[in-house]
Amino acid sequence: MGINMIIREHLSIFRGSLVSLSMKAQKFIRFGITLAIAMIFALMCVSVGSNPTHPMVLAQDVRADDLSPSVVIFNESFDSVTAPNLPAGWTTTSSGASLPFATVNTIPDSSPNAVFTNDPFQGGDASLTTPSIALGNIRHKLIFRQRYQLDYEFDGGVLEISIGAGAFTDIITAGGSFVSGGYDTPLVSGSLNGRQAWTGDSVTYVTTEVNLPANTSNQSIRLRWRFGSDAMEGGNGWRIDNVQITNAISGLNTSSITIPASGPASTYPSEITVAGQTGLISGVQVNLTNFTHTAPDDVDLVLEGPNGNKVVLMSDVGGTNAVTNLNLVFDDTAAASLPDSTAITSGTYKPTDFETGDIYPAPAPAGPPIGRMLAAFSGALPNGAWRLYLVDDNGSNAGSISGGWSISVQSSPDAIGLQTTGTADPYPSQKLISGLLGTVTKAVVTLSNFSHTSPDDVDVVLVAPNGRQVVLISDAGGANEAGNLNLTFDDAAVNSLSDSGQLVSGTFKPTNFEPGDVFPAPAPQSAPTGPTLGAFYGSAPNGTWKLFAVDDAGNNVGSIAGGWNLALTTSTTACDFALSPTAQSFPAAGGSGSFAISMPAACSWTAVSSSSFLTVTSAASGNGDAGVQFTVSPNFGGPRSGSIEVSNGVVMRTFQVQQTSGCPTSIGQTTLNFGPAGGSGNVAVIAGGACSYLASSSAAWVQVTSPTQSGNGTVTFNVLPNPSSSGRSTTVSISGQTLTVNQAGAAGRRFDFDGDGKADLSVFRPSSGVWWVLNSGTAASYSAVAFGISTDKLTPADYDGDRKTDFSVYRGGIWYVFQSQTNTVRIENWGVTTDIPMPGDVDGDGRADLTVYRPAEGNWYVNRSATSTYQTVNFGLATDKPLSGDFDGDGRMDFAVYRPGANSASVSFWAVLKSGDGSALVQQFGNGGDIAIPADFDGDGRDNIAVFRPSTGTWYTSTDPATNYGAIQFGAAGDVAAAADYDGDGKADVAVFRQGVWYIRNSSNGAVGTDFWGSSGDFVVPAAFVGQ
Repeated sequence: MGINMIIREHLSIFRGSLVSLSMKAQKFIRFGITLAIAMIFALMCVSVGSNPTHPMVLAQDVRADDLSPSVVIFNESFDSVTAPNLPAGWTTTSSGASLPFATVNTIPDSSPNAVFTNDPFQGGDASLTTPSIALGNIRHKLIFRQRYQLDYEFDGGVLEISIGAGAFTDIITAGGSFVSGGYDTPLVSGSLNGRQAWTGDSVTYVTTEVNLPANTSNQSIRLRWRFGSDAMEGGNGWRIDNVQITNAISGLNTSSITIPASGPASTYPSEITVAGQTGLISGVQVNLTNFTHTAPDDVDLVLEGPNGNKVVLMSDVGGTNAVTNLNLVFDDTAAASLPDSTAITSGTYKPTDFETGDIYPAPAPAGPPIGRMLAAFSGALPNGAWRLYLVDDNGSNAGSISGGWSISVQSSPDAIGLQTTGTADPYPSQKLISGLLGTVTKAVVTLSNFSHTSPDDVDVVLVAPNGRQVVLISDAGGANEAGNLNLTFDDAAVNSLSDSGQLVSGTFKPTNFEPGDVFPAPAPQSAPTGPTLGAFYGSAPNGTWKLFAVDDAGNNVGSIAGGWNLALTTSTTACDFALSPTAQSFPAAGGSGSFAISMPAACSWTAVSSSSFLTVTSAASGNGDAGVQFTVSPNFGGPRSGSIEVSNGVVMRTFQVQQTSGCPTSIGQTTLNFGPAGGSGNVAVIAGGACSYLASSSAAWVQVTSPTQSGNGTVTFNVLPNPSSSGRSTTVSISGQTLTVNQAGAAGRRFDFDGDGKADLSVFRPSSGVWWVLNSGTAASYSAVAFGISTDKLTPADYDGDRKTDFSVYRGGIWYVFQSQTNTVRIENWGVTTDIPMPGDVDGDGRADLTVYRPAEGNWYVNRSATSTYQTVNFGLATDKPLSGDFDGDGRMDFAVYRPGANSASVSFWAVLKSGDGSALVQQFGNGGDIAIPADFDGDGRDNIAVFRPSTGTWYTSTDPATNYGAIQFGAAGDVAAAADYDGDGKADVAVFRQGVWYIRNSSNGAVGTDFWGSSGDFVVPAAFVGQ
């Protein structure tokens, strides 16, 4: 069901909305009435639904449940006449300021015409009456389309019916029932004062479908649409179009049923298939045509629905009084049952079973009937096979139903089924309420056409949009079958429902005889808010209201076939509230605060921050008096204000927050390291939108490239190459924050013997003690230097700071260095025979320091060239492999070890003691059998963790360190890994030496080069410090 709420707040005596009060006052003054404004405010309230004290309109647009097959008995589209004429037989009357109904060609539902009457600003009355319409001996329904814009609650329209030559009465009073598009709300003045009516604004054409009273069968009827207005405001008017009456037959079987003297009928069962209906069953009527029998008391007749449930239509009625060609209609709404022993006549009757326990042979379903009323079928799906089983249970008499039978199954999208133990269908049934002003002060709920074969099984709870819940009915009515009851629940009712007695239609207090019933999810799992509908007092009315129904015992069925209606009375003043304090100021640093809400206990509130820097930290909703806590974020910009909005669903009050300006700024890093080649750098800045900043460098070799910025941003700069062999440091200032920039000294490339910035192909031939160097700086030039013996350990490095690698060996604790700057030999005792030499620039003066690692102690011993002092550092284990490298990019060698795994399936670990900040890095990288080869493969001035896996010839190189890695297959088992910067681009190249042949993959262009230099058995100089 689509629901459009067209709502105008009104006054209980002096109607009209608060916003239009001045206009109303002027109008009343023209009528000579003095308004008491204070009284108007005191009496103002609103509601929605049916029969509230001060109701609001629900304009409904519901699609009709077209029954199939159906026969149109009467149809009028008003399109065969010329406006303003009415079709033949239609009549109209009017009085006062109302105009007679007439056809118009403006806004018809179907072109060209609709019938229309106006809604005047004065009192009036108008009616539209059909010609006499003859109905047959079956149930009928009326369907028509209407569109209305009428002064809400004061002007409206109703539908009346005259049966036979009787007086006109309201369609509901006469016994009809709306399937869809029923009345909105009672009128409070005018000629129709007090009557339920269509009123307000339907917005568009809506379908109204109404089941005509059962007693209209075989009668002639007239229908009358009647409009009434009061002496005040008016609206556009009322349009009616496409009026249709159908016979409401869902299925028909005209085959004769022969009733033998004893036993099942000749057609057993007789079947009708119903198809094409939507929704759930809301009513069933069965018609027998031409029933004949010499002793009706012998006849037992049961109806089976598509779900297998059955209801006895008649059993042991009419005594032995023979009947001929009777037309019998079975309908729960009939006035009487069939007689027991007197003669029966054609007519409409309730299902009648005088002697229960009759036997119906198979294929009739076994077991007792599901209920005594046709309402027992309600709530189930309508489509499928309906079967009629007829048995003559006594001999010597016979009969027939020569005209067959028909069935009318009414279905509704609003019906709620309780066909099995457990939850209803649907679960929940929902109504969306919108547009109401104020908070709830009263709620009235109506369950329409409630039926159940054991009402004690039924539990129903209503849940408001804010989660409050009230049980309407639980364990009432005992095991007494109830059918088609209209149960209204109102706290003002005198009585509750009966515990074990028969339930009847009426108005009752919510009734819960056995608290603690379980309503499965998605129903709330908490206890009911209260025992009365007053628990909804103070709730916001708008949102989705949910009705959860449960059958908590088996073997019984039921339904709420007519759905449910919710009438809400609301008030704009009942839940007024105050905030204390109403404002608070905060410094730029932010902080926390609170304020109090003063509100009646039953009223609900919500608190929502409307500013991103304000966060509500306490409960954001509640009832009655409460405290709200919140936090204020630091301010990175100019002065600002924000608010927390507190609402009771009617009024919104604001708690104001003021915060002073503040521009504290933070940066993503405080230290950056660069290699000798320099490069570009950046650092993220976090700042308020109103904060501007411009970075400045303390040294010319760091050049800021980013402009003045505001808010979050990035400072960019360039670091120039370092021409000195010594490292250097400076700072960059950013709005009070300091970034330290370190740059390593311009030490020569490793294994660069000629100083051209490229590593040279070089080998040491132990058999002769000669170093063979292919100089990259001069084409076809090489050097051969005899320096060392076969048992020496190679220690090439730049010991004199001329940016050229010096020939050097380590022999039993003595260092022999051929210094290229002066062509002199330096001999120095530093270490013992078992030490592992690992030269490197530890002090950052651009010269390699004599350094050894003593495995037995895990100590590093350094002879610092810058200060001629000694240093001892404990870092490593006896089985570790010492490494030489600058892993943090500060231009100084870091102490590092490689701890290989026990085998190829075991992981290896790296440990680095950074010289920049003294922190230790432990990183898993590589497996047992891998060769550790630290080098700067990415050119960022820092050596990368890297390994060469001889078993597969694969290089694994990491960046930053080992959070990601690359893999390159280059080499084979038996190759000597010899990574160095052979092309001078600042990046180490992957290279291997294989029996006198060098294979080099240049990082600058990816090209692979091959050079013949050396022979098998030579020591590869660039592999002097790998962790093998």
